[in-house]
Amino acid sequence: MSDGIPQWNLFQFMFISVFTCYVSFMRLPTGGLEVISQFLLLIFVCVPALFIQLKLGGYLQKGIVGVFGLYFPIWKGVGLAALIELLIRISHFAPIVAQFGTYAFISISESPYVWGSCANLRNNRHCVDDKTANQYNQMTFESSRPEELFYKHEFLQMSSGIEDMNGFPQWEFTEIARKAEVSLMPVTLAIVWVLVFLLVGFGGRVCGWILFLLGPAALSCLLAVLGYGYAHLKIEPAVSFLKQRYLFNDDSGLLQSFMNGFQTLMCAMPIWTAIATTMGKLCGRGRTTRNISWLVVVAVFVVVSQIPPIAMAPYLGNMIFDKQAPGFGAGGPSIILWQMPAAFTALNIPQPYSFLFLLSAFLFGLMFLCIGCLTIVDNIMDSLEEWVSRKSCSKIAVHLLMSFVVMCIAKGLGILQTTRAGLYYFGLIDQSITRLQFILIDLLAFGLVVVYLRQNFALAERIIMALWVFFAATTSSGVWFYVFHKTKDAPMKLMGESYIYNDSWKIVSWVIAAFPYIGVIIGVIHAVVVARGKITSCFCGITERVREQEHDANGYHHPPPPLPEPTAPPYTYMEQTYPMDDMMYKMDYDPPESEPLTSHGTRI
Repeated sequence: MSDGIPQWNLFQFMFISVFTCYVSFMRLPTGGLEVISQFLLLIFVCVPALFIQLKLGGYLQKGIVGVFGLYFPIWKGVGLAALIELLIRISHFAPIVAQFGTYAFISISESPYVWGSCANLRNNRHCVDDKTANQYNQMTFESSRPEELFYKHEFLQMSSGIEDMNGFPQWEFTEIARKAEVSLMPVTLAIVWVLVFLLVGFGGRVCGWILFLLGPAALSCLLAVLGYGYAHLKIEPAVSFLKQRYLFNDDSGLLQSFMNGFQTLMCAMPIWTAIATTMGKLCGRGRTTRNISWLVVVAVFVVVSQIPPIAMAPYLGNMIFDKQAPGFGAGGPSIILWQMPAAFTALNIPQPYSFLFLLSAFLFGLMFLCIGCLTIVDNIMDSLEEWVSRKSCSKIAVHLLMSFVVMCIAKGLGILQTTRAGLYYFGLIDQSITRLQFILIDLLAFGLVVVYLRQNFALAERIIMALWVFFAATTSSGVWFYVFHKTKDAPMKLMGESYIYNDSWKIVSWVIAAFPYIGVIIGVIHAVVVARGKITSCFCGITERVREQEHDANGYHHPPPPLPEPTAPPYTYMEQTYPMDDMMYKMDYDPPESEPLTSHGTRI
């Protein structure tokens, strides 16, 4: 689609960009310092990375691998490593998205909430239905709300450790689950990936229109929950919760607040990944589009990212400050999967609103999975472009096939998280993905700067952006290296639990962290083979720039007009247009029937 109409317009792009707020459901701010640090990092770190990736993707009409393949071939393995890292990330998050969707239907399966009663638990020895402040003070370490116990022991059916996989959970808390002859946990994951396949398989244009509709739908669900909470619940606890989350407090130091804001931003924004380049490509080569698309992403994130915490404030605020329930406010999927359900039960929230909240979390997560999967498939299609043209294959058929292959691989990678040891695998992969993140950031930034400097943009722009990207990459990789240095010798723990991984699983974590960099080696080998050992070709790629003067005001390339047809009669040929010197042979004479006629109607 490099010479055609862009697959996404800016209006679509704006609503598609709301997927970045999926992280805000699971990572609530801890204070004003974190919020300020997050927005400062957004300006000084995210803006240059977004600008250069979106612009290169739109200008060159290539994904991250294609961008490096054109101008820095030996570096295209870094793009492949970014794709592998993205594949691990989406396959790791997909089971959580499946749990969001499953919980949405559980919320309306029975009335009252099936998760809100100790009677629905097989082991309810430590369960307390309605806890007053006195009960909490006396039994804080011995008792838990039924929603927490339901999630861990009925829904996940957690085993004793990561080695004790013990098959898949067998649900019995609803009539449908009891009648099912197989475990429904892997089935829900398969349903999620089938939905992703249907959204992604028909190409970027179709996927863009569907995501364009899903974005407002997810926001509408969330805003409905927000409106009900502020209209029907006590306002004072909600205000106290917002003050705790957005005003300055002494609970977290400056460094910890900065680290929390940085990690939230890196998880939410599509920087230092393969996503931004592909999003830029799908928005087209238009000069205006490629120069302001970064501003759209940043503005949408600033506005939308704070809606989930604000929407949850009346519910969690009443639980913390009015009901005085302990354990609330901790981060991670538990906010959606048992803290908010506990609030829905204790505050007698109508079931449709709990369904809308869980549905909004599911839709935002599904959008992220679609964007990630589309990025991987689009880069594969870029690499197969010449082969598809040479074989005259259907692009839609090949795109469907590649989407199906990616879906199957991602489903296979995430299947362990649907077992009874799934929560332990989630914690393992979650800590492994970012362990060596600083290396990928440095490699990506160096390659992007090299490619950007070789383009035909204004010299001052190239110099300023290169220095800014260098600063952003140094800051990002430096913070991740600090995290790496601080945690490399520390024992691995499951967040929110007392479980500690043994040394053998720590080795597995290192293997997972290093696995994407196999792509770097593969890319180098491929570049050397294609260049037939020519070092210059490996590093320089194409020598001629894609010049903006060859395109119209909107940045689109128009092919030259077709060559003129030969005139007749008599037949004359232009030697430069239709050269005959390269013919295999020339006839010494023309047969009589091919000779032109004279004015008297006779042959020459």
